Amino acid sequence: MPDEPLAAHSLAEAYLYLMATPCGVCGRGPLEGTDPYPEKRDESEVLLNLKVTCASCGHHQNSTFRIPADAASTSTDAPPVVNQSDEPSRIIDVAQWITLFRAITEVAGREKNKREARRLGIEAAMCLEEALKFYDEDNDLPPSEALFHENSRNRLRDYPEQFSRQRLINLRRKLPSMSIMMQRLKRGQGKKRPWWRFGR
Repeated sequence: MPDEPLAAHSLAEAYLYLMATPCGVCGRGPLEGTDPYPEKRDESEVLLNLKVTCASCGHHQNSTFRIPADAASTSTDAPPVVNQSDEPSRIIDVAQWITLFRAITEVAGREKNKREARRLGIEAAMCLEEALKFYDEDNDLPPSEALFHENSRNRLRDYPEQFSRQRLINLRRKLPSMSIMMQRLKRGQGKKRPWWRFGR
């Protein structure tokens, strides 16, 4: 990962970035981040540092994210908001959002705790919404600038059907609305755990 702080829209996006990014040493992962600690804070943004470990090879590193001050909360009282703006991510590309949606949906399908399954459903829906932010309304495939990595570009070339905007919209329509999912989550009972620990 680069030494410069990575610009994320929220702490949730920073943790999703770790999930979507292979280890720079072994090429596998997943990367797991500790609870964040602030390096610098002002009225507009926070620099948060995470100690990151590769679950495959054990490589350790520090990663710093630049996050808007109002989006750097670690509260467990509500599901995370990944990106309140209409701007697409600058650190997770469209292919990675689609992969994250699939991975989180699979975890949700195995989750026996209904509250956690609903929380994961919300997170999966947010990943689809983030992917859709890269698209132009008059084009069913994403623009070239929506693909940050060679692997992503190869995937679009080999499997363009996975990137169909209409396909993503149809997947999103199969999920309950965000307001319904939030209401169900609020009604649910059970022990809370930090949302960034969902797979562990």
